[in-house]
Amino acid sequence: MLSIIIPALNEEERIEECLKSLEEQDLDRSEYEIIVVDGESTDRTREIARVYADKVIPQRSEGIGGARRDGAEASNGEILVFTDADTIHERHWLRVISENLKSYDVSTGPILFYDGNYKSNLLRLWRKIYVLFHLFDFYWLIGSNMAIKMETYQRIEGHRNISLLEDFDISVKTFKEGDVLSKYDKNQRVYTSARRLDNLLTYFLIYAYGHYNYHLARNFGRLLDYPAFDRMDLKTILNIAGIQKINDLYINLRSGIGKKEG
Repeated sequence: MLSIIIPALNEEERIEECLKSLEEQDLDRSEYEIIVVDGESTDRTREIARVYADKVIPQRSEGIGGARRDGAEASNGEILVFTDADTIHERHWLRVISENLKSYDVSTGPILFYDGNYKSNLLRLWRKIYVLFHLFDFYWLIGSNMAIKMETYQRIEGHRNISLLEDFDISVKTFKEGDVLSKYDKNQRVYTSARRLDNLLTYFLIYAYGHYNYHLARNFGRLLDYPAFDRMDLKTILNIAGIQKINDLYINLRSGIGKKEG
């Protein structure tokens, strides 16, 4: 059995289309289950999810990674399939995954945008660089389109309780495990929303902040609590970049000089 795990928070506008695309798969419905992990939504997300999902469970662990792991722990499948509430799936998506994981431990594929614009096209071009990593057996498993055998997931100790780079963390874990066979299949396509790309500079800055804390500072707490994409302003951007502290120091210094001169 395949277990499809979908974290959701206030997704009433998009989750029904996501779930309908999963209901309409060309795989027999008895061969997969749909699990929605709700992060205390205040809209109709849970109500809509209960119409389509086999299980709608409350999120217990922190972060998007924690929600994905909660879903894995509640699942019955030998294969875990992770996607997002704003993602739509082609009818053959689960069949492709099922075929891929007969020979591989992990599979992923392209993430396209159904409401794309020039910003999403730029991100798609950037993500094509990820394919080059396959030469070194590193596969970037983006959270809206990845599948992994339960045995492998448990072996790498699953998702960490973080939100930012939780999919990259899983990618690193599978790479470090060494004997995990991964596949990128162009037919394992999904279509997701470009809503987070309104400010592309903010998007890349957030992920630069994430990689700094992941690789250099090793501060995973900052991958759980970080500025939301839709709440970014100039002051927040400067704070993340470390520029605001320099600016504050400059202002304080000028203020002190002014007082002495007065």
